[in-house]
Amino acid sequence: MKRLFSRYKFTFFQRPFISYLLVASLLLAMLGAGFASYAKYGLLYPYKTEELVSYSRFVGRLLQYEEAPSPTLMQNLAFWSERNISVIVMNRKGDPLEEKAGTMTPESRERTTLDELRNHLWPENNGETFRISQSSPSPLLVASNVVPSKFHNEDVVIFALSPAKEINAMDSAILQGFVYAIGAVLALSLLVVFRLSRGMSSAVRTIRQATGSIAAGRYETRLGVTRTDELGDLEREFNRMASVLEQASGKQGLAETRRRQFLSDVTHELRTPLTSIRGIIEGLRHGKVSPDEEQKAYTIIEAETRRLIRLVNELTDVEKLETGQITLRPAVCRVWDLFEIVAETLAIVAAEKNIRLHIDCPDELTLYGDYDRLIQITMNVVKNAIQFSDFGTIRLIGSETAEAVVLEIRDQGKGMSKEEQERMFERFYRGDPSRSKDKGASGLGLFIVRQLTEAHGGAADAISVPGMGTTLRLSFPKPPAVDQTRDSMDSGGR
Repeated sequence: MKRLFSRYKFTFFQRPFISYLLVASLLLAMLGAGFASYAKYGLLYPYKTEELVSYSRFVGRLLQYEEAPSPTLMQNLAFWSERNISVIVMNRKGDPLEEKAGTMTPESRERTTLDELRNHLWPENNGETFRISQSSPSPLLVASNVVPSKFHNEDVVIFALSPAKEINAMDSAILQGFVYAIGAVLALSLLVVFRLSRGMSSAVRTIRQATGSIAAGRYETRLGVTRTDELGDLEREFNRMASVLEQASGKQGLAETRRRQFLSDVTHELRTPLTSIRGIIEGLRHGKVSPDEEQKAYTIIEAETRRLIRLVNELTDVEKLETGQITLRPAVCRVWDLFEIVAETLAIVAAEKNIRLHIDCPDELTLYGDYDRLIQITMNVVKNAIQFSDFGTIRLIGSETAEAVVLEIRDQGKGMSKEEQERMFERFYRGDPSRSKDKGASGLGLFIVRQLTEAHGGAADAISVPGMGTTLRLSFPKPPAVDQTRDSMDSGGR
């Protein structure tokens, strides 16, 4: 049997169902046994013995004060006889004193019964209840009472007897009714247990199926939470886990797409100058370049080499920014000085396109940040403005609000559309590819600008109207006054 149960695999539905059924059956069996015992020994026996005691006392009062058996006594004796209750009166010698044997049941007439009653004639047994003929099929329950009888002119012992089978019959009737009630309760319990177990099994099966869907990569799988118990909590946690996995999967897919696009863009950016350099070198090697064009060829090689170096440097910055390897050394810097260095550096490039660089900034305006990186940010923005402008003035504006220091680079170029504004800070994005290629731009400048600005805790955005120019706005948070003062003192010798 043990081997049979060990081989049989109970389902999740069967386990709680059988467990609940066994527990319910055990509890009902214990309750039934307890109730049957209480009904018999706690209710029926006390009730029956109290009834017999009251009858014996009633007869005793009549015999104590009446000289002859009264009609009341005879009527009661006849009534009790119909209920299988008999009354036997004995003197101290053990002789029955009833004049009419009709008051005695067949059980009370037996000699063995009378002999056992004679053992309870002593005064100390007055008012007691006991059982006799216990070895017979029908034992008797007896109540005794000793009184002085005026009719018999001596002390008599009154015995009220009733067959114990009457109690057993009542007990059987009560027990039978209780069994029916237990059966109804058990049937109801089975129905409730069946529904509870099936509900639990269904919930677990649904969770298992959903888990399989998640394992198969279907992260959009969700459970309908309808329960309020621990399984309901598990369903809610499952949905939360699925949401996290779906978001992580989406981010991973987006990151993978960006990685592939980045590799494709880098490959393209490197291939263009390398192809140009290789073509010129092949021409020089095979004498296809005339002496008059050799100098021009070397100039192109030099320009493409610088472009490669610049691209590699920018890619290095991008890699550091995305991996958090950029280390900033913040200090208090004068915004005018930043603008002046950038304007002087790019003055020749701007003059070639008839562009004037104008600084509009309070002399006392300061900015808290990494000096070299702030130069790089401003340089990239101004270069971009020169690249996409053909004439006019590029204004370098510095201002402050209650919470931030704001740098604005405002040009009079061709401006950008809404779509171009949304993408201008993406890697390798060029607003005008034909022009940017001619100028050797990689499309990483503004991407680096935004990353470095955000590394300073700031933000970069742009306002542009097609044909009206573009304003690129950089906002940097102000540091606490005490920290700013300390950093200013530390960097005073720069």
